[in-house]
Amino acid sequence: MEATALSWAKTMVGGVLKHAATTAVDEAAKMLGVRQDVWYIIGELEMMQAFLVAAETRRDNNNVMLIWVRQVRDLAYQIEDCLLEFSLHLKNRSLCYRLRTLPTRRRIASHIRDIREKVKEVSQRNLRYNLIKPMDSSFDANNLIKDRNFTTCVDEFVVEETELVGQTESKNKLIEMITKKDMHLKVIWITGMGGLGKTTLARKVIDSREVGNKFPSPVWFTVSQNFNPKDLLREIQKKLRKDKEEISNEYGELFQSVRSLLEKNNYLIVLDDLWTIETWNAVQKIILDNGKGSRVIVTTRNTNVAEHCNWNSKEIYPVEHLSPESSRNLLLRKIYKTDDFSKRNGDLDDVTDKIIKKCGGLPLAIVTVGGLLKNKPIDREEWVKLLGHLGSELETSPTTDAVKQILELSYRDLPYYLKPCLLSLSNFPEDFEIRRIRLVYRWIADGFVRERRGMTLEEVAEEYFYDLINRNLILPSIVKVDGTIWSCRVHDIMRELLVAKSIEENLVYITGEQEYMTMVDNIRQLIITSSDDITGANFHNIRSISVFDEHVPSILSSPSKLPKLVRVLDLRNMAASEKSNYKNLKRTIRHLGQFEHLRYISIPEHNYGGLPNSLGNIRDLQTLDIRRASMAKVPNNITKLHKLRHLLGLEVAIPRGIGKLKELQVLKGVDLKRSHPGVVEELTQLRQLRKLGVRNLEKEQCKKFFVSINELSSLRSLHIGIAERDTVIADFQDIVLSPPEHLRSIRLDGWIGNLSAWISFPFSLVKVALYNTKLGDDAIGVLEDLPKLLYLRLWNGSYDGAKLTFRGAKFPKLKRLDAAGLENLQEFLFQEGTLPEFQHLWIGNCKLMSGISGIDHLARLRILGLGWGVYMANLDVVRKQLTEHPNRPTLEVFHPEFQELYEGIGFGGPPADGDNSSISDTEEMEYS
Repeated sequence: MEATALSWAKTMVGGVLKHAATTAVDEAAKMLGVRQDVWYIIGELEMMQAFLVAAETRRDNNNVMLIWVRQVRDLAYQIEDCLLEFSLHLKNRSLCYRLRTLPTRRRIASHIRDIREKVKEVSQRNLRYNLIKPMDSSFDANNLIKDRNFTTCVDEFVVEETELVGQTESKNKLIEMITKKDMHLKVIWITGMGGLGKTTLARKVIDSREVGNKFPSPVWFTVSQNFNPKDLLREIQKKLRKDKEEISNEYGELFQSVRSLLEKNNYLIVLDDLWTIETWNAVQKIILDNGKGSRVIVTTRNTNVAEHCNWNSKEIYPVEHLSPESSRNLLLRKIYKTDDFSKRNGDLDDVTDKIIKKCGGLPLAIVTVGGLLKNKPIDREEWVKLLGHLGSELETSPTTDAVKQILELSYRDLPYYLKPCLLSLSNFPEDFEIRRIRLVYRWIADGFVRERRGMTLEEVAEEYFYDLINRNLILPSIVKVDGTIWSCRVHDIMRELLVAKSIEENLVYITGEQEYMTMVDNIRQLIITSSDDITGANFHNIRSISVFDEHVPSILSSPSKLPKLVRVLDLRNMAASEKSNYKNLKRTIRHLGQFEHLRYISIPEHNYGGLPNSLGNIRDLQTLDIRRASMAKVPNNITKLHKLRHLLGLEVAIPRGIGKLKELQVLKGVDLKRSHPGVVEELTQLRQLRKLGVRNLEKEQCKKFFVSINELSSLRSLHIGIAERDTVIADFQDIVLSPPEHLRSIRLDGWIGNLSAWISFPFSLVKVALYNTKLGDDAIGVLEDLPKLLYLRLWNGSYDGAKLTFRGAKFPKLKRLDAAGLENLQEFLFQEGTLPEFQHLWIGNCKLMSGISGIDHLARLRILGLGWGVYMANLDVVRKQLTEHPNRPTLEVFHPEFQELYEGIGFGGPPADGDNSSISDTEEMEYS
């Protein structure tokens, strides 16, 4: 508790100081006649910040000090609210306006003077009771952010939650239960306390060759404590329906549709983390025994639920704790990031054994402690100190609360600037897949990210994210081919801890979890996960609103109900179940300009026509995410938003003046055909741009566009969509695109013709995606020598040749190739020595009349994926080569109807760099 209070107070004070020091606040203070008072408040806050840093450094955590820390935090809240309110008075300085608002100005000035007295009293209270001793005068608070060697990709030894160390036997037993010849529906329960690795074990089992062969389209569903049967029905329908037509959201029709699907299909459903008998009873009404050998797997902490299940055919598999040997191996892998422990410090073996014993054989506890030790010196004194902090509960009587104590220890060890970031993950529902970039943008908007010389805010936030990953506090979910993490999850026990801490500090209110919460006036974050009634609640101080429900909440039903000081409005995951729900939401969106302190706006999927002109009033806006909304255009006055950093659209028309947005880092989904013609030339002014995506580039614009691109030295990701599909851009020999030398990914969509005549590929490229480019045989020759290329996508007529030949000693780093919609392609040929790092080949909608040759030359191949519309002439030969290959690569088939054809080889999920992603999701993932 004390660590949370201290970190949040420092974060709040730091943010308020930054805002208070602005010219706008100083001018407003002068106008209101309270300039001296504001200066005094700033000075005292700076002293308080120094004391808070001292408390963090010295771990001063007595109860009296904690009361003072919370008083500082609450003061920071009040000061921030007041500064935001009176800064609005700069907007209109006319005499008429000043006279009309004179009472309001007097009230604000009086409030500031009251705050000054409170600041004075709180400051003197610290000195009076000698709560926190100041640091040495030479101390620099910035040094708390230590220089560390951060990475922007995940370590291979952090990728999986527990890597199933010591659970191979359990995996094999479960596979045997699932694949045993029994045509009746069998329910298999995986039981055990939280932190034993039940979820990881279940994922590994359904990803296995044996289970994938039998069940090509498994359904994975996380059962939240607010279980809604409709959510399960939707997930089953999404996985098993072949057509993508929408059906009614009415429960009866949805139920009948799903029952029909279950009747026809040999299905596998995984229900992760089921808690109650009532939930299981609801599930029983959905599933059925179709006599086709279907299976339902349930993970649960509650053994009583499993024993209550009276299904005719069921098995219960209790997960065992890890043995001391397996525990040691898992811990050392986390610390040393290798399987070779020969170079470890042998003097620490006795301490290691004691730490392992304290962890009680629980994988979650072990990896958490490993994350702690990995960030400390490999030193006996440090390890003994940690051992002293580990309780004996897990060793003697393991419980979920005992696991939380270890997680608490890891949380307390975090630097203060990471604690608010980790706490913010309580804003997402249980087992929710959270995009990394979403966290980065939201942390910036929430004010959690501090500026650092020579780095962008995004780069600092990325460091925060990977630091939490490497400490094993959040779990990678989808890892891209270059090692960067696209999305993450939070273990359910960790989420319970974070929610509890957020509640203790009155930071969050989550609908649907009210039994754990009390509504108070200073709640800062509102999370709506259900349609529970929250009318009448006081949300005046709300700074962040996130919605994960299908209904428009009452707080969004009218602009007058939305808190005026809200900063984050995240509606990305609001389901579009009923169009009538959006009438009130559309009205709120039309009045967005009233909420002038918004920094982050993400709008859900729907047709809104366009954003209001009042958007130009939101001068602090940093992120505008309208990718899911059908927005024809953004208003002309968007060019007034000089703090805008991320503009994410789909096919958006951009006005003239976009070059004024000097802070812009990301500009995606621009429709050049409908945008102002001057936009192309103005791009050259966006010198901080990191990601750019445009569509409908016309031939008349090409030369100016390429000149602009060549000037963007910070660009890392580029997507170009060409308007005239029947015009060969390479015919214009004086037009050459020379992208910046640090570009990492490029996507080209349109008829290019001669690739080498059109573009000079930088050696920094990691990903290349080509669509509709109609390339000839020279294309591979242009790409094969790129030294860092990891991922290549050839889609939808991008290659016109009949054979794709990969020559020896070429593509030195390529790991993955996706090829789809190549009508003329008949053969893949892999020569000896080619693609030394290659692991994954995915093919869709191709007629390979001559098949694939040279699979045996792909020494590191792991996966061959076949999608819709694939014909392969030499399938038997390929199958034999895969069987005889030393790696035993998996053949993944993404069309259920192919099951019998490929019997015995293995099936897998969709063609993405991780689980649970559709093909369209993959496209967004690779270039997001």
